[in-house]
Amino acid sequence: MRKLILVISLLTSGMLSFGQTNQVEYLEAKRLFNNGQYLSAKAAFGSLTENEVFGKYASFYFGLSAFKLADYDLSRDMFLQIRSQYPAWEQNKEVLYWLSLTYWESGDYIQALDASRQLTELSGSSSVEEQMIMKYLSSEQTASLKLLYNEYKDNRWIASILTAKLIAMPYESRDFVLINQLVDDWGFDLYDMDPNALPQLKKDQYNVAVLLPFLFDGFDNTNLIEQNDLIMDMYQGMLLASEELKAEGKKINIFPYDTKRRAQFTESILTTPGFENHDLIIGPLYIQPNNIVRKYAEEKQVNHFNPISSHIKVIGDSPFSFMTRPGYETIANQMAEYALANRRNNYAMVFYEENERDSLIAATFSKRLEANSVEVIWHMPITKDNARNLIDTLSAQYEYYLRKSEADSISKLPGRFVHDRKVKRSELRKLDRDSTFYLPLTYDEDQKPIVYYENRFHMEPDSIGTILASTRSNLFANNLISAVASRSDSIKLLGFGEWLDFTMMSYSQLDRLGIALSDPDYMNMYSEDYDSLTEKFIIRFKTQPSINHIRGYETMKYLGNMLFDYGKYFQKGLRSGDFSAGSVFEGFKYGPFNDNQIVPIIQFKNSRLEVVNRELYED
Repeated sequence: MRKLILVISLLTSGMLSFGQTNQVEYLEAKRLFNNGQYLSAKAAFGSLTENEVFGKYASFYFGLSAFKLADYDLSRDMFLQIRSQYPAWEQNKEVLYWLSLTYWESGDYIQALDASRQLTELSGSSSVEEQMIMKYLSSEQTASLKLLYNEYKDNRWIASILTAKLIAMPYESRDFVLINQLVDDWGFDLYDMDPNALPQLKKDQYNVAVLLPFLFDGFDNTNLIEQNDLIMDMYQGMLLASEELKAEGKKINIFPYDTKRRAQFTESILTTPGFENHDLIIGPLYIQPNNIVRKYAEEKQVNHFNPISSHIKVIGDSPFSFMTRPGYETIANQMAEYALANRRNNYAMVFYEENERDSLIAATFSKRLEANSVEVIWHMPITKDNARNLIDTLSAQYEYYLRKSEADSISKLPGRFVHDRKVKRSELRKLDRDSTFYLPLTYDEDQKPIVYYENRFHMEPDSIGTILASTRSNLFANNLISAVASRSDSIKLLGFGEWLDFTMMSYSQLDRLGIALSDPDYMNMYSEDYDSLTEKFIIRFKTQPSINHIRGYETMKYLGNMLFDYGKYFQKGLRSGDFSAGSVFEGFKYGPFNDNQIVPIIQFKNSRLEVVNRELYED
């Protein structure tokens, strides 16, 4: 921006009538300044700062000379002095401009931001403020920008710089919670901020390479292939989706490649003549072949999707690698968001099996809850050795003794149960010899002592709001469900959709307990869409569709539409964060993430499964 400085024309004609000597000194000081002799100019202006006629102008140029000499402290002090001594001076806008710059140059960003904002208010334009912020803060470290944003949450320019910094970080290091917050608050287009953004290349048809461990020699008649059902089911689902897309005028050419689960076969596929012409790669599934393809995709700049994994390491830091399923951290975060939205109180317990998946989900879940003021009072592994004790602790009860009048009152309350029993001889003896032992005796019609009591939990009812059981173990899951059922309180138990395959509880019991299960593969089997898709698979492939048929179908249908909506590089569509409903799966949503953010939480209601967290991800 053009420097805002005062010029000699600002001097009024009245000044010239004063001492000729002062005028000569002032003009000489200006000559020195204009010639870049700032040290000499500073000294010359310094002798005139108290002058009645030239004082405020000399003070301004004194501060400006100090600024040119990088003596920002002296420059700042002089500009502050001018604002204090001459608050009504018509040139205060220029003084404030240079004062702002002294703060910026000296790294005093809080004062700089405040001064820049004052300049905007004084001038009626924010352009200078924006330029200063973009110039001086764009090179700042992310940690410093976070601190500044916490102080200036209404500053769009700081927010935009911080967002760009966050999405430029390695994928595993990104603060996705903050990125989402910034996008929600300011409506930023992440694609425009992405340093890896590529032009959208739209075509009449797209070539998709499908790299899977088919483990056979031919692709001509997939109906006759009986081995390797998982892979063939997925491939058949992709074929059906591509046929439907073609009928809509969206031609997707699928080219299958057999990785044979081996790295060397995968490497040879990538060097096949013409392979570089593919617009999208789906697969492989196994770690070593996947890593080879991920590196290839980043080098050749082609989008690459893993259709089955939930481990974020399969996509690494590559801006071209994605997962069609949610990662374990995403599953944990979405479960935590549901728990927070339905919290009964601010106390939780987290149990997990000691494996990579469940430990990661448990740690992420606990961290998210604690960041939102929920205390995780237990965060511990569950094993064969300690499972019984943990579960007994949840359900352990003791007898709480009541006087006859208390028993009569409590027994009238709904859901409360009072019992009575004979007094043991050992208790009578203890009453005789131990004055501190108390037992509220009552005598029955035969004058035999009895006591009334209520069974109470050692862990108070409703004292725990949420329990996460990060386990796929039949034994652990069923025991935890039984422990929660025995309490008959408001604890919200969270688990996984796999529990439905082995739980010994009836659906009506799960309904009554309100147990919530995360299930990325949830399908609405009661819908007309599910019936219609099932019929299509039966007609096309003479088979009832499996979950892998559906995975392949949904993957190809979504990615095919993205190609035709946004072109070969459809990151713009992904980064928009828009929700795209699936045909029978819930759907897809990415935003700043490279894994699918849709994690349906299901719960029985009237003995029928329903998704209970759609409001957290639907647009």
